[in-house]
Amino acid sequence: MREATEKRTIPEGVTEQQLIEWQRKYGADKVFPIRVRKGENEYVGVFRKPNLSDMSAAASVGQSNPMASAELLFSSCKLAVDPAMESDDEVKFGAMQGVAKLFRILDAEVGEPFGVEQ
Repeated sequence: MREATEKRTIPEGVTEQQLIEWQRKYGADKVFPIRVRKGENEYVGVFRKPNLSDMSAAASVGQSNPMASAELLFSSCKLAVDPAMESDDEVKFGAMQGVAKLFRILDAEVGEPFGVEQ
């Protein structure tokens, strides 16, 4: 456990080399730290960005159980976490919310149909 004033970007025990390997495997722009504060302590995990398959699987589970959906994303995308992200329900739930935020839903613009006179 570390004080909240220390900004860690990787969990204890994870090396910079492991981080570089994950960035090579998943893409440098798809590996993220997620930090959760509880009291004076800060916990950190490293997660890969969910892909469309992950989101689809989570959505199919989420129709009947939203918590299972969030936990599926957490488990699917987790690369390494501080132990409290697995054992403390509040810390884990905070991290689960963070993982869900990694998949951004972008706005799309729909034009007029082709072949229709205006």
